Amino acid sequence: MKKVWQVLPPVLALLLVVTMAQAATAPKPGSLCKKAGQSITVSSKKYTCVKSGKKLVWSKGVAVVKPTPAPTPTINQLSYATDMTPIHLAAYKEFTKSYKARMTTEVPNIKFIVEPNMDTALLKQIVDNINVSAKYFAKERALDVPLKIWIAMSDQFQWIYDSMNEALPAQALEGGWLDMKLARAKAEPDKFFGGGAAGNTKSGVATLFFNASAAHGWGDGFWASVPGHEFTHVVQRYELGNTMAPMLCWVREGNANYYGGLIAGRNSQAAYRNFWLQTLSRIPTMGEVPDYQAKSAEYWAEFFVEGESKKPTECDPWINYVMGQMSFQYLGGTYGDDAIQSFYLGLKDGWKGVCPNPISSAGIPCESWKIVFKKSFGVTPEELYPKFGQYIADEIKWAKGQKVYWDSDALKIAPIPTD
Repeated sequence: MKKVWQVLPPVLALLLVVTMAQAATAPKPGSLCKKAGQSITVSSKKYTCVKSGKKLVWSKGVAVVKPTPAPTPTINQLSYATDMTPIHLAAYKEFTKSYKARMTTEVPNIKFIVEPNMDTALLKQIVDNINVSAKYFAKERALDVPLKIWIAMSDQFQWIYDSMNEALPAQALEGGWLDMKLARAKAEPDKFFGGGAAGNTKSGVATLFFNASAAHGWGDGFWASVPGHEFTHVVQRYELGNTMAPMLCWVREGNANYYGGLIAGRNSQAAYRNFWLQTLSRIPTMGEVPDYQAKSAEYWAEFFVEGESKKPTECDPWINYVMGQMSFQYLGGTYGDDAIQSFYLGLKDGWKGVCPNPISSAGIPCESWKIVFKKSFGVTPEELYPKFGQYIADEIKWAKGQKVYWDSDALKIAPIPTD
């Protein structure tokens, strides 16, 4: 028995070699085969064992046509519009150019104080975009200048309220603005969200706070722009000596909206464009100018004339934010970002020798801002108001009929930026 097992392996090996050789060699047509229907394919030719008379023989063989492989299914890439009006596009390109040049690996001196129940995804959006905003404005406000930021969900606004009351001096809380925000948070905790640049703490450190809502995310351009918008206010206060007194409403809020929107859309022109369309579409929902699309260029020019007599406490209407934002789009696209920054730096002391204080007893900013404006842009505000008006009318006309994406659909355009 032992001898049998010693012989079998070589025999099996020989049979395997013969089988492989047969598999690799084309059978001779007409030669005998053993089983009808048996087939073999060699060199793209198929031979079949067929009955010929009483014999089984190999056929002549037929060429095998290789099937065309089915195309690999691909996910259709959606394309989104990126067109903008010429001046607006110039402003966006001016910003993106300076943004890329200004970015640094240096870490801003920011202390984030977070309420324990804060949503982690919304927290990350705030932190990432505040850090980017700080780096972008590092030329205007050095990164080592400290900043404290309180962050909570809107249903925890009482925590923000208590924290800010403890940290801020009494004059920073005048007017009851924080009480009004608390009342609103209690009335609509799920939809109320935003932030605020409340000024410096009792020890002189700049502050911000953010209250987030689970009902909103990065697909909402309003929420996406909040971090950059509020940080712009921190920069304004820093440039102007911890005051906003020298700024008209459209200047203060328009500039913050301008940079907030740009920072939110910094990595995608399509996403920025969509956020802007969201902004315009919100105007009638605020109930201020429901027929804004029908207004003339002259109407919008007059808006800025009337704005000269508004107090800083009258800046809340959304229309001030959006029309001011468009005025800065015009300024950025026409004169560049350096001219805008020159304007702000000049406002700090521009009132000296012109007015007793940066703001009059009636609560209106000193008209010295017009002198600073002309030094920065080379023209007077009065000369630019008609151009602002025409630009706004053109921008609104351009937006008519454009597709606006919201929430999850908006996120398909571009991912949430992190740097």
